[in-house]
Amino acid sequence: MADISAANAGTVKIGDLEVNRIGLGTNRISDNDKSRAVLKRAVELGINFIDTAQLYGQSQEIIGQTLAPYAPGVVIATKGGYTTNDLKSLGEAIDESLSLLMLDQIKLWHLHRVHNDNPLPDTMRFLKEQMQAGKIRNIGLSEVSIDQIETALQIVPIATVQNRYNLNDRSHEAVLDYCTKQNIVFIPFFPLGGGSAAQDKKLNQLAAKYSATPIQIALAWLLKRSPITLPIPGTLSTEHLQSNLVAADIDLSQADFDSLG
Repeated sequence: MADISAANAGTVKIGDLEVNRIGLGTNRISDNDKSRAVLKRAVELGINFIDTAQLYGQSQEIIGQTLAPYAPGVVIATKGGYTTNDLKSLGEAIDESLSLLMLDQIKLWHLHRVHNDNPLPDTMRFLKEQMQAGKIRNIGLSEVSIDQIETALQIVPIATVQNRYNLNDRSHEAVLDYCTKQNIVFIPFFPLGGGSAAQDKKLNQLAAKYSATPIQIALAWLLKRSPITLPIPGTLSTEHLQSNLVAADIDLSQADFDSLG
């Protein structure tokens, strides 16, 4: 087996940025040695896409304290606007993220949710202004429909879509297919379904066949599902982090992929 590395999964382009196709989700990161060790080890293992959000408590602050100044090529993506799309609040969220992450520019900023308190075109025009001001390099959307993506695209390029998606929750199948056709990177959050993969009988059978774990098979399935998927499994363990990356070296046959439905 090749050396364990996120680079073995191949790459995707986020605007003019290229990242390896397994990232790290940080919604559980907190101020402790285990969290800091995971962040550092992730970068050592070739994970150059790290996802966070204003919503995630201390996550942004810990990432900044632990990894800044960032290694070349590392992309820190963050999100804001979970509870409101009020433009003043969005601007404050962007400025806060820049400060906590110790960045001069956010390479990828997601609108965490679309809300009715501000029309989506107006929100996107505001984010376009933030791009023009140099605060944001690329814009993404989270938990959106195809119609919402198309509305946003009329205002500004959309680099990524981050929707909930995994083997057991494919409610955004059509959105993933749309993103694949439009070459918009699709970031499936909750990629392991909260650990349900470990209990899945079929996954356990395939895991035995590939000398892998059910979780590794679930990640390999996401990687094969589309060339633009970028899974971001989260963990608080360096051992689990390394184990997740083994998925990059699993080449599921088409028949085994199809058997998972």
